[in-house]
Amino acid sequence: MTTILQAAALLMLAVAALYALWRIRWGYPDRSIPGVLTYHKVVDFEFGGTWISPARFERHIASLIDSGYRFIDERAFLETIEGSRPAGEKEILLTFDDGYDCIATSAAPVLERMGVPALVFLVSGFVGEENSWELGLPGRKARHMDWDTVRALHTRGFSFGSHCESHLPLTRMTREEALSEMVRSREEIERHMGAEVLSLSYPFGRSDPQVASLAEEAGYRAAFTLYPPGGVEGWDRYRLRREGVWVIDTPATIRIKLSSGGLFWLEDLKGRMINAVADLTPFLKSR
Repeated sequence: MTTILQAAALLMLAVAALYALWRIRWGYPDRSIPGVLTYHKVVDFEFGGTWISPARFERHIASLIDSGYRFIDERAFLETIEGSRPAGEKEILLTFDDGYDCIATSAAPVLERMGVPALVFLVSGFVGEENSWELGLPGRKARHMDWDTVRALHTRGFSFGSHCESHLPLTRMTREEALSEMVRSREEIERHMGAEVLSLSYPFGRSDPQVASLAEEAGYRAAFTLYPPGGVEGWDRYRLRREGVWVIDTPATIRIKLSSGGLFWLEDLKGRMINAVADLTPFLKSR
């Protein structure tokens, strides 16, 4: 019994120390603006962590609606962070990174049936092509939606933003290269879609102060990362936080991601670790 109590005490101390380190390093995010969720693929199965099945995706959305959350569109979100619209209670912006075709075939029907708007970030250099920038694991060759699909979804109420041109980390580029990626992608999407592109999503969620300033210079009204660095009060319009959704997530963990207490800190650590692994993709691909 003594051994069990000692082990339990050590475990509690370890958890307390981990929480203290997390609180000092990152801490709780500002919840004065709507929360933002990020999905990638809605497919039956693949080797990787950024997919979720259509059935589970539908359960996530239904659970949030049943829990009193309200989904808003891109323009309402931008008006909120710009101060021309008051933030409503329990509002969420739903986003998808990469612009895979499965968003049109598997996610869009669910969202339209439930009346949920969404913002999709396109990798302009891969529209209509397979995702050769990902690791070559079995079942990972997913196709990005083509321009006809983009236009069709746009007429049905979906918003589209830029995920840059090549899906390479902007923080590893020169200033000129990063700015060119942002500008060319925005112009290409606007040309094919026939509408203004307002928002940017940084590939792999990677940004720094220089990249954030370039996003504003490139003409975007807002730019999204995933897990911004801590130690900063409030929020930055060009380093907006999003909560990544992964294959292991359930309706309960989605609600925790959007909370500001309880087990949120564990969810935040989990997301940061998963995103750090995903960030290794360019390095591994180069070898």
